[in-house]
Amino acid sequence: MGLPEYDSQLSSFHQAFEGELRAIIASLPLAPGMRVLDLACGDGFYARCIADRYPGCSITGADLDPEYLAKARSASKGIEFVRASFDHLPFREGSFDLVWCAQSLYSLPDPVVALQHMARVLEPGGVVAVLENDTLHTALLPWPASLELPLRTAELRSFQQGSRPGRFYVGRRLPAVLAAAGLEPGKMTTHAFDRQAPLGEAEQRLLASYFEDINHRVTAHLEPASLQRFRELIDPASPQYLLRLPHFSVTWVNVLALGRKP
Repeated sequence: MGLPEYDSQLSSFHQAFEGELRAIIASLPLAPGMRVLDLACGDGFYARCIADRYPGCSITGADLDPEYLAKARSASKGIEFVRASFDHLPFREGSFDLVWCAQSLYSLPDPVVALQHMARVLEPGGVVAVLENDTLHTALLPWPASLELPLRTAELRSFQQGSRPGRFYVGRRLPAVLAAAGLEPGKMTTHAFDRQAPLGEAEQRLLASYFEDINHRVTAHLEPASLQRFRELIDPASPQYLLRLPHFSVTWVNVLALGRKP
């Protein structure tokens, strides 16, 4: 079967912003001896970050993808990994002090229901920590001002033609989503990861993959002149390729929200 299609982009994201992501992990309300569930753990990147920062914690990673779990087990020590979906967590109530869920909530049919399942396995007073993006504002890029609005409008039209378009905007609604799941919303913080030219290899891979995603979304919804201009900016063979601009910069935006179980 192999790893999911998005693995390359996700791995590049982890590599490009590892320092900032580890700082977010260090901000979590954790202490030695606590029990942590990394839900939708993928290759175990965050579980390992938590283990490095809090060596006294008991950490479990859960994912539905067997290829990811095999990769996680081979790269991790002292962490238990189990195959499980959001709606069939094989844990008793009160099994964990913190549930961590990164860049996965938007992909689920109903984020409120998913959070209720996370809350079930929490100890009273335990915390759900969600790291998410708002898809329309994941990356702030130096597009020409005349192209910015047509691009965003085309993306929005693309989302609205699919099922459950609201999932792409879950990042901006996290406190309300947590409250709807019966959790007490805590502080929500925005984390901006800034990069400037020259870019590292992981950053270039991440942005090239991100450009491909945008191109896939907007092609059917941009008028020809804007589409041509856009493709000149994302084509590595073009002299106008964004990533070769001498003063290129990008800001990758992430949202961290906490919810406490009453």
